[in-house]
Amino acid sequence: MASIAGAQDAAPARHTADAWLAAYQAQDFEAAREFLTDESVFIDPTSFGRENFGEPINWTGPDAIINGISSWGLVNGEYRFDRVYESPGRVIYDGNVLVTYGNGAQYDYPIITIVTVSDGRLVEHRDYTDFDGAVRVESN
Repeated sequence: MASIAGAQDAAPARHTADAWLAAYQAQDFEAAREFLTDESVFIDPTSFGRENFGEPINWTGPDAIINGISSWGLVNGEYRFDRVYESPGRVIYDGNVLVTYGNGAQYDYPIITIVTVSDGRLVEHRDYTDFDGAVRVESN
């Protein structure tokens, strides 16, 4: 019976995490801001120490997160998940994200995204992006 109770507890986290990712994918910053608090963190440790990358992805608070994400010049991102794991307060997404930039370029990044939520708000969005494994998608 404990596993059933655990699944029930995880449902609100999944709902919030999915809604956050939907706003993020659509680059709907107004909707995304609704999930953020002054303590919310957006981090990608795989961005640290990369040559020719710019500043590492490590932002805290709504303004820093929205400014950081919007600086990428994305039109949208489309997650495709191979697996999703849930636990109370945390959802782990394993798959790829197809990113379309404003200049029309598209890249498919292998990624693991871990979203931690509490009380319907984002505590942390943590990406582990395989930047070296990204594939440029050619348009037809």
